[in-house]
Amino acid sequence: MKQPPVVLVVDADGPARTETESALSERFGRQYRIVTADSPGAAHEFLVRMVADQEDIALIAADLHLPGQDGVQLLERAHGLHPGAVRALLVSMDEHHTRMPLTELGTVQQALALGRIDLSIVKGWVTPEEWLYPQVQEALSGWNRQHRPGHVVYDVVGPQWAPRSHEFRDLLTRNGVPFRFTDSDSAAGQALVRKYRLDENRLPALIHHNGAVLHDPPVADLARHHGIQSSPRSESYDLVILGAGPAGLAAAVYGASEGLDTLVLEPEAIGGQAATSSMIRNYLGFPRGVGGGDLAHRAWEQAVLLGAEFVFGHVASRLSAADGRRLVALSDGTDVSARSVIVAAGVTYRRLGIPTLDRHVGAGVFYGAARSEAPAMAGQSVFVVGGANSAGQAALHLARYAEKVTLLIRANSLAAGMSDYLVRQLRATANVDVRLRARVIEGHGQSRLESLTVEDLDTGVRQEVPAAAVFVLIGAEPRTAWLRESVSLDRRGFVYTGRDIPAHHWPYSRSPLPFETSMPGVFAAGDVRHGSVKRVAGAVGEGSVTVGSVHEYLALEALD
Repeated sequence: MKQPPVVLVVDADGPARTETESALSERFGRQYRIVTADSPGAAHEFLVRMVADQEDIALIAADLHLPGQDGVQLLERAHGLHPGAVRALLVSMDEHHTRMPLTELGTVQQALALGRIDLSIVKGWVTPEEWLYPQVQEALSGWNRQHRPGHVVYDVVGPQWAPRSHEFRDLLTRNGVPFRFTDSDSAAGQALVRKYRLDENRLPALIHHNGAVLHDPPVADLARHHGIQSSPRSESYDLVILGAGPAGLAAAVYGASEGLDTLVLEPEAIGGQAATSSMIRNYLGFPRGVGGGDLAHRAWEQAVLLGAEFVFGHVASRLSAADGRRLVALSDGTDVSARSVIVAAGVTYRRLGIPTLDRHVGAGVFYGAARSEAPAMAGQSVFVVGGANSAGQAALHLARYAEKVTLLIRANSLAAGMSDYLVRQLRATANVDVRLRARVIEGHGQSRLESLTVEDLDTGVRQEVPAAAVFVLIGAEPRTAWLRESVSLDRRGFVYTGRDIPAHHWPYSRSPLPFETSMPGVFAAGDVRHGSVKRVAGAVGEGSVTVGSVHEYLALEALD
């Protein structure tokens, strides 16, 4: 019988080690084995033995000041043996008694920036409930989600490299629905086929935990089966928000909290492209970072509790005005009437436009999707194309699973388009290789991607390299083709708002309000807007501030 996962505490200070062990045992001892070591050598010997015994290490906490080797170095060595374990640096409280000991701030900052540790924990606390348990619980919860079987809503059975299998993995991951994927060609997959009498000509199939089977369902059907609302409850609202990305979610929170009857229409998944980010390190208020999906689902829950209504599975197809109202036509033929509309439809990943790659989309070629596909990349060599933050985050996330990750960038340096904290982490990650001035020109493979042809932009030399997968994150294009007859767009399709609206597109006596489009009462926020900063925090800010303009517009309408 396999032993419970281990929490290892490494500290040469006997009383401090005993105190930490006692506190952790009291709170976590029923689910984890709390093990201690008094030196780097003893810790390394234990970790090697755990590899041989195939035992799980959930968390390793090492004191910064150990004899012969500091805690950061020990945690780096431990990561090589147990790459899935959370790495916590124990730092003694200084005379200032702050949550972050200022005397060691530089060391902790550097270790976090370079990805050498996952978090720091202050020693010398008075009550572990305040200073120890919350951080350890958060770390262990994250480890459990990734490494231990939990509640599974759907078993997804299908060919590993079929595009539809990828689409369902991506959809369920982005919406935070717990699932387990099984390759239908494996022994376990065939067992599920027999047990549930699956039609192998209609795979992938989703097996609900109650035993119900859905063979390759449309998104709207899956949403209804999952108990998600797929049609509006009313024909008329104060505010309709198109898109549940960061901007749309922020607008929903503020609209609902300020008394507006608010409807959010989202065709695919909560969080938009932000939900595909495995870790956002520079979002305000999350010093240890926050996953894009986690942030989005917190915002969704907040909006729902405040009274916002969400409808999933349908695409907006037309926007018009009639009798002082705004009409949103949906893909199922439904019309929704609103006093005001916020377009927060976000963007979609730009494609490379290489036919030999496009035929393998979902079968080794992925636009975004690093979160949902990363576990399947274990032991593989994979590539990431792109030079912005989303590409850097994808490369770091994939590096936790893949044997090697190669980041291909057309620019002369990483710093040209990427935040400094990501640049430093990438350079410090051993299994990430960065190739500057390089591009993909072709993909090869039969039923799935097997190799890429990569060109050096300076020399013109081309090389075919093995590749289990390539993840492309080269910018984005707005989802606004359906809006072209309704509001003013720039040449790339982004929505003009406020002072940016061309004068001949605004034939009204008053000036447009901030974030208002060329159709009065219709606003735009987030990545879809011309001139937006294309950052999660920026989208959240725009979504919340736009609601202020909505209130001003409704007040003006009431005076007319």
